[in-house]
Amino acid sequence: MRDLEEDLTRTFRAAGLVAPNAEPGFSVALTARRRRRARTRMAGAFAAVVAVAAGMAVLASPLVRQPDPLVRQPDLAQPLGPAPLPTGSLPTVDLSLSRPIRDLWPDAFVELPLRLPDGRRYSVQAELGGDAYLVVPWDDQKRFPPVVFDARTGVARELGTARTPGFLGYDLAGTYLTEHHIAWVVAAQDSHGARYVEVWSAPRDGGAAVRRAMFGPGDISVSVAEVGGVFYAGIEPFAGEGAVYRIPDAGEPQKVPGSEGYTLRYGPWAVHRSARSNAGNAAVAPVETPGFWNVATGERRTPRALSGVTLIDCNPRVCVGRAGGSLVSYGIDGSRPLRTSDDAVDPAGADTCDSCPSQINVFYDDSYGRFLQLRLRSGVYLWDRNTNTVGTQQDGSSGDGDVIDMGQPGGKQHLLLLSRIR
Repeated sequence: MRDLEEDLTRTFRAAGLVAPNAEPGFSVALTARRRRRARTRMAGAFAAVVAVAAGMAVLASPLVRQPDPLVRQPDLAQPLGPAPLPTGSLPTVDLSLSRPIRDLWPDAFVELPLRLPDGRRYSVQAELGGDAYLVVPWDDQKRFPPVVFDARTGVARELGTARTPGFLGYDLAGTYLTEHHIAWVVAAQDSHGARYVEVWSAPRDGGAAVRRAMFGPGDISVSVAEVGGVFYAGIEPFAGEGAVYRIPDAGEPQKVPGSEGYTLRYGPWAVHRSARSNAGNAAVAPVETPGFWNVATGERRTPRALSGVTLIDCNPRVCVGRAGGSLVSYGIDGSRPLRTSDDAVDPAGADTCDSCPSQINVFYDDSYGRFLQLRLRSGVYLWDRNTNTVGTQQDGSSGDGDVIDMGQPGGKQHLLLLSRIR
C-alpha cells in the first residue's frame, strides 16, 4: 500500500497523455505531493506515505562521516522587484517544430534487460557509471529495497537491509541517490502493530549498509538528503507540522533550529509546507512565491518575479511561468529567460471548453536547472535550457530526474539518460 501513490502517479501520467484532460487540479494533487517528498534528487524516487500511530520518537545508529567542502552561494533571501521582460525578443523555441527525443539525443538512449537475474522486474532510478544502475526490484505485490545492477556483467548486488529485532514486515518507502551514498527509507512494523520509518544508506562504490536512523511512530513520510557527508531527514506528518532533522555520525537525530513546518523538497533545499505551485493550471491566480532554504548551509533563495509572467512552479535554480500563450523559463534570480512559441498554453480567461487551461506538470532533472519536462495539452516535451532545444516525448514516457522511461518495446527496457546528453 505504501507504493500506491507512486504507482498511481506513473499510471495517471501515462494515461493522461492519451486521454481527455481532467478537471483542473486533478493531476496536481498527485504531482505536488510527490514533489513535496523530493529527494537529493534521484529519478523516479518513491515518496510513499507511511501510515503509523500518533506520536514520534527518534533513534539513530552511527555511520562514518565523509566530509566534503561546502561552497556557499550569495543569499537571495529577499525578493527583488519585478524585472522587465521584453517577451518578444527572448530566445524562442517553436514547439511545433520539436523533434522526437530519440532523434535529438540518440547517444543518450540505452536498452537494458527486462528482468534481473532472479526474474524480478525492476525500475531504474539512476545511472551510477560504468554500466551500473541503481534499480528498485518489484513484483505484483510490493517494491523491494534497491540493488545495484551491472548491465555489462548481469550481476545484481544487494545493498542489504537487516531487520531490527522485534520488527516484522519491511516495505520500501523511498530511494535516494545522495552525495556519496545510496539511501533508502523503509517502513517497519513492530510486534505491537506500531509502525516506524528507518533510514538506511550504503556507499555508492560498495560497502556495508548501515541503519542511520529510526523515526516514529507517527503518521509520517520521510525524505533524505546528504551534504558534506552529513545526512538530513525531512519528517512530514499528515497532521500537524513536520521538521527537518540532522542525522549525526552517532547519537540521535537533531532537529534543525527553525525547521518546524518545513519539508525537504530538492535535496537539502527545504520549502515551507504552505508553499504551493500552479503546476496543473496555467490560468489561475499567481501562486505564493516559494522560499527555498538550504538546511545545511543556511542559504535562502526567493525567486525573482518577471513582469508579465505568471509563476507556475520553481525549484532552487529555475522557474517556469506563462506569458500569454507562451511558457517562460528563467533562472531563479531572473537571469537568462527563454520562451516557447505562443501555442504552448491556451489564453487565460477563455470561457469555452475548447479553450480551457491546459494541465501543466513540471518535472526537473537531477541538477534542477538544465532540463524541464513539461506535460501540456499538445503533448509531453523535454526542454533543454542549455541549448534552448525542445524534444517531443512518446506517449506514456515518464521520468522525474535523470532517467526517462521510454517503455519496453522488444522485451527490453528503453531509457533516456539525461546525464549522457552533452
